[in-house]
Amino acid sequence: MKRVSALLACLLTFAMVMPAQAGGHGGGHGHGGHYASHYRGSSHHWLAPVLGAALVGSVIYAASTPSYAAPVVVQQQYLPPNRVAYYCPTSQQFYPNVPTCQVPWQPTNY
Repeated sequence: MKRVSALLACLLTFAMVMPAQAGGHGGGHGHGGHYASHYRGSSHHWLAPVLGAALVGSVIYAASTPSYAAPVVVQQQYLPPNRVAYYCPTSQQFYPNVPTCQVPWQPTNY
């Protein structure tokens, strides 16, 4: 897509520059011949090519510089640790109220 837009910009620039260069000097009829027309406004014929070259150069430079996408940062939600209490079914109480249990402790979340 960048190359297509750069090509389009170049073609547009040349389309703008070429008509400016195609015009003649006016012929100088009735105004002192060729020399009088040479000194009227013809000193700006360098402006269109310089501006066109600057535009084309900037388009080519912009198309050639790499662009990088910002990395996607995914933050995980903070989950608090599970709180676990150990229950003894034979005494029907929780640790540390009961220091030992004859059957395996049952972990319960609270």
